[in-house]
Amino acid sequence: MVLRIEQVRAIVKGAARVEERNGEFRFNRFTEAQTEVYRNCGNSDFYKKSFATSSIRLAFRTDSEKLSFTYRLEVGSSRSFGWFDLYLNGLLTNHFGTDGIQMTGGSVAIDLGKGEKCVELYLPWSRAAILSNIELDDGAMLEPISRPHTMIAFGDSITQGYDATYPSLSYASTLARLLDAEIFNKGIGGEIFFPALAEQADPIEPDYITVAYGTNDWSHSTPEEFTAHCRSFYQTLSALYPNAKIFAITPICRLDCERKTKFGAPTYTVDTRIRELCADLPNVTVICGWNFTPAFKTFYSDDHLHPNDLGFGLYAQNLYREIQKHL
Repeated sequence: MVLRIEQVRAIVKGAARVEERNGEFRFNRFTEAQTEVYRNCGNSDFYKKSFATSSIRLAFRTDSEKLSFTYRLEVGSSRSFGWFDLYLNGLLTNHFGTDGIQMTGGSVAIDLGKGEKCVELYLPWSRAAILSNIELDDGAMLEPISRPHTMIAFGDSITQGYDATYPSLSYASTLARLLDAEIFNKGIGGEIFFPALAEQADPIEPDYITVAYGTNDWSHSTPEEFTAHCRSFYQTLSALYPNAKIFAITPICRLDCERKTKFGAPTYTVDTRIRELCADLPNVTVICGWNFTPAFKTFYSDDHLHPNDLGFGLYAQNLYREIQKHL
């Protein structure tokens, strides 16, 4: 059976909305209002990145012995590759996609085996994955799977997923599994504290919110600009989501942290400034992320800034350990 739009909407996780156009399904992690904010922000690159399918997945229980679909990949980041991960009963069993050099799409047929199983298909963080002809066995059972908690993750390229080879192993997706939470990933590569985004509330009541900006602010903002943007962002979130536990994650280690920027101090000093700006917000907890990823090039895809799968694994585990102390 080929899945209809109602069935797809029931099993998709992490998408604020799902659209069907000419038989293809598009998954948007931003609401219409949030997308408009990026359309009008004056940065077309950020707008394009808003369509990346970061942390979006299909999650369902089925007795079908196969899953097949066709996919197209559109721009969603500065990276050309686009990879999918498939989990069966919580175990990673399939990894596929394209390096983007010669292919921007394809068709997939996956043997799921006999009996009932839980299926989770993670879409690429680096591209906008557009699916069509999603098919299971005729008459197969299809039951949505949902985690008990909900979270929103704000951040820059590291939150979006740069540079996980396996989309399910980005820190945001890994943290969501550890917290047993459905995640709405709002990460945008290159982004800074952007108060206009915080002002557009999601139509959910999240249990947790993580915010991980600061490294690009350090690169591009003066102390005065940083103060205004950071303070406004956290004040807005605190007021919009008074019942959520909000975690302000200060920048992880970057190996060029002593480089001179408009901020006028090393990257790790951002931690102190964020603590000062959030001190009077009762539902905001500041967590220092500086040592979550070791200061060795081995843990970075580009030798200094973006974690690889190994670095992301340590980042997520260390962050989860700190968050647990406040739950």
